[in-house]
Amino acid sequence: MTTFLHSGLLTIAGLGAAVMLQGCATAAAGGSRASPPGVIIEGIEIRNELAYPVTDVMIEVPATGAFAGCGNLLPRSGCSNAFAGVDYRSNAVVIRWKERGAEHSTGEFVIEIPADLRPGRPAVVEVVIFEQGEAGARLVQP
Repeated sequence: MTTFLHSGLLTIAGLGAAVMLQGCATAAAGGSRASPPGVIIEGIEIRNELAYPVTDVMIEVPATGAFAGCGNLLPRSGCSNAFAGVDYRSNAVVIRWKERGAEHSTGEFVIEIPADLRPGRPAVVEVVIFEQGEAGARLVQP
């Protein structure tokens, strides 16, 4: 069973995504501030798990106006885009798509950073339309 969380943080920049862990900065030797290690995003995957095509699939960041998407996804297929790694930035996202001509949207949510995400390894934003009128997103490491 696949679980898609509607909590976590993402900023998409054109075809890229920027992602950074939020956390408390701590004082390092000499009084400078050290940041926790960030999550690096190096791509986006969009999948259609339905038995019919979907169109105009977009993941958007309302705070910045940035987006990424795929025009047409055949049944049980997907598309992906890779890009140079960027840091996570902490913005809510919205997923929009059409099924059989009807428009659907998740509303704003944030993508939770999984507890088992391995530091130092890049992640990918995975967007999945998994049931009629239902979609979600999560961070995964290939």
